[in-house]
Amino acid sequence: MKLPHTLRVLIFFLRIALGLNFFYLGFSALFDPAMGLAVRTHSFGDLYSWLVTRPLPGDWVHPFAQWAFLVIGICLMIGLLTRLSSIVGIVVVLLSFLPSVSYTALNISQFISDEIIVVICLLIIVVSGAGSYLGLDAFIHIHPPKREK
Repeated sequence: MKLPHTLRVLIFFLRIALGLNFFYLGFSALFDPAMGLAVRTHSFGDLYSWLVTRPLPGDWVHPFAQWAFLVIGICLMIGLLTRLSSIVGIVVVLLSFLPSVSYTALNISQFISDEIIVVICLLIIVVSGAGSYLGLDAFIHIHPPKREK
């Protein structure tokens, strides 16, 4: 099923906006932590705070997440491997969000956050094939091997 042109344009802008946010998040955490601390009060505030905290020795999640956000942002902006990068983005966002949820006093207000909105937007990108519209995914065709009969 082919999506209408206007919907594909909107999903394209969603892909670009998410890509810019992810790129900015990864770039500021890796190369300019002061900038990341300065924008904690904006969108993705909890995500920025979590990402720029000093990791404990032996902690591999923070460096992985910083590079993952940078690479995911680049892939989303150019439309390269958008489904894979969106799925990895969902996992990394949930890695940062789930530890902040209090499971003893579970209430609906804990799930009102930017991270949930980002996960839903990434799910839209996964199911819509957003990279094939004005992206490099349009040039990548992976075909499963044919079975011999």
